[in-house]
Amino acid sequence: MGTLLEYALIQVLHNFGALLVVGLSGYGFRVALLRHSPSQTFALFVLLAWLAQGLTGATFGWVTYRSDHRLPDIHGIAMIALMIKVSCVCGGAGLMTSCLGWGGAWSSSRRMLVWAGSTGLACLALTAAAFLRWFS
Repeated sequence: MGTLLEYALIQVLHNFGALLVVGLSGYGFRVALLRHSPSQTFALFVLLAWLAQGLTGATFGWVTYRSDHRLPDIHGIAMIALMIKVSCVCGGAGLMTSCLGWGGAWSSSRRMLVWAGSTGLACLALTAAAFLRWFS
């Protein structure tokens, strides 16, 4: 029962993290479309949301390993979906890190592309989550 509660609580955090990544990235894209620059603080919040996604995702595997002494048994489509999700987190975190480091010097077009990229990766990760859930 304890492990199921842990999974449920991690899932809650993971779901709210997904909401933040999609919503904040989408809002940043909207701001960039209007030729404005989302603030560095805003980009930091999106980076933290991406990192939270990675941390809560990895925690699923850690809980399984701790309780069953093995990693989750996934294969096929579920493994591909997991690789897509990990790639999205790395890409989204990389985009936001770049935005924090050099975004102030970028053109409005480049900022728009970075925010569109974060939004696209967030949506792709959310889509892959459904495949991971139902094919594992």
